[in-house]
Amino acid sequence: MYKARFQKWGIEKKIKAEEAVEIFRQQTARAAAGKPTVAYIRGRRIDPDRLQRYRYRAAPLVSKKIMRAEKGTEEDDSNSTKVSQVVCRTPSPSPSPDTTNSAVSISPRMEEPTELRVPHECMQILHNFINGAFDSGIWQMANEGERAEMNGAFTWQHYVASSQGLIRHGRVKEGFSLLGMCFDQYKQQLQQPDSMFWLATYKCAMVLASQNNKLGDAFIDYASKLTSLVLPPGHPFNQLWSRVMLTGLRGIKDHAGAIFESYLDMWGRHVNSRETNTTNDIQGAFVFIQLHCTGLLSFNLLETVIQAMISGGAISKGAAEFLLQEAKFRLALSCLSRRRTKKAETTTKEIISWLETQAPNNYPDLRCKTAWLMFEIKERKGTQAEALRAGHDLLKISQEIYGPTHIQTLEAMSAVENYCRQIGALKGAEQMGRDFESRWRIFRDMADSLNNFPQQIDQPWYYRSIELGEKVGYVQETVDMFERCLKLADDSS
Repeated sequence: MYKARFQKWGIEKKIKAEEAVEIFRQQTARAAAGKPTVAYIRGRRIDPDRLQRYRYRAAPLVSKKIMRAEKGTEEDDSNSTKVSQVVCRTPSPSPSPDTTNSAVSISPRMEEPTELRVPHECMQILHNFINGAFDSGIWQMANEGERAEMNGAFTWQHYVASSQGLIRHGRVKEGFSLLGMCFDQYKQQLQQPDSMFWLATYKCAMVLASQNNKLGDAFIDYASKLTSLVLPPGHPFNQLWSRVMLTGLRGIKDHAGAIFESYLDMWGRHVNSRETNTTNDIQGAFVFIQLHCTGLLSFNLLETVIQAMISGGAISKGAAEFLLQEAKFRLALSCLSRRRTKKAETTTKEIISWLETQAPNNYPDLRCKTAWLMFEIKERKGTQAEALRAGHDLLKISQEIYGPTHIQTLEAMSAVENYCRQIGALKGAEQMGRDFESRWRIFRDMADSLNNFPQQIDQPWYYRSIELGEKVGYVQETVDMFERCLKLADDSS
């Protein structure tokens, strides 16, 4: 099956398995010494993105050989005939004498442009950092039902997104206060990063920049300087920032797809090395979905990962059905953002129908998010009475699930208060505003006493809005993919 796919993609004719293993072996050794790498086979430069795509699609046996080579446990075949045509060297105007032989000829080349070199170097640094953290036991996978080791990044990212929601709803002072808290907490995250920390950092810069470029630039400046103060110069995060600062915010946007694919590929290889259905597996799959819907992750990688996780048992059928509903939620929200309210309402009702077949206490976050959707749909499509009723339902379920002073409830209050002001229901808006402010004081007091966020967020699907622009076509193909995978699972059972 893999051979047929390689032939279809035109990979096998150009890169042999032994050659790929040798390139990754040399690349890892050079990255450990702080050296950037360009690879050549038979004198032809191999594009880094093409090499990564080969890796994504490699057969299991080849994938294992690559991982062993990177860990230094694969036998060095560099003198064999099959890999003698592989040369890895530092980009330079001409090849070093010790990296050439009589069988290989490489013409002089100019230094690669910064915009091409930076993402490749970042991928190498992340590659070694992730492998090292998992192999040394710093990061552990949580079993199903246990607290996930990734909750730090999810919590921090959630509060950044919530700060932007408060600002959009007119609670500017509180929104910037929350954003300031996020900046303060970045230091704690930096000192004890989990496996999604750098991805959350990268994504945060893009989220803030989508609202205002100055906010994005301010965060990049703050995070890079704080990293240089807190961590030693040779730490991977300082190495990453030194590259990112060369291209700035524009480079972050341009390189996001390649960085995320490389990051999640490495993360997924460690997750999928265990045949267990874990909390982390489902969370990781959700992050893959988010990034593909945003256009930052290829559909080929998403489909390959999800199919492997479902067929291999890393994601149970029940978990896959839940992820399908989450994909439908994103579809409804994407349609709503493009004023396709009829499609958004139809899809939301499909999610509600599915939730009605589940136990009442299951999937509380999804239940709350569908209440958010119905409020926003009625706000745009229905009468004022329908929208106010939907807003009341949203506040009721938010308080029941999260409590009166939870950030989810506070943001829901700000949204309903803002709507009341828009339609001229000033008396109701003023009363809700007073309630919001008294609850906000409690929230801030809790944060100050803990010197931390009042509530920890341990799921990536907690937040109910789209942080970055998502494309309806990408979301729809994600929904279709899950429906196909579930059908295949049913047919094979």
